[in-house]
Amino acid sequence: MRTSSKRLGLAALMLAGAASIMPLAAGAQEAEAPAAAAPATADAPPPAAQGAFQVSEELEAMRYRHLWIAYGVIWLFVFGFVWRNWKLERATDRELAALEARIGDLEGAGVKSDG
Repeated sequence: MRTSSKRLGLAALMLAGAASIMPLAAGAQEAEAPAAAAPATADAPPPAAQGAFQVSEELEAMRYRHLWIAYGVIWLFVFGFVWRNWKLERATDRELAALEARIGDLEGAGVKSDG
């Protein structure tokens, strides 16, 4: 019973601490907002934004490159599976044709099966 009351007290203390810090964080964001809202020139974004944009383009290009590689690997597996099954089906057809020919030869020679 004592541990649950300690936990409640600790939770209340953490909540009070978070509530006291939040106005400070909001004030800091408001102080930064006017500086970030006014760019140095009307034509070009601030240098920090340009760097972030270049990094974003690089990440975007890398994401699509990995996407194409993933699709390529998947299609290779699909084509490999279809090609393998086609080869196995051809081998089965050859074996079936050979068995049919052998049965035809045995029936033509007059050999009777015991079945």
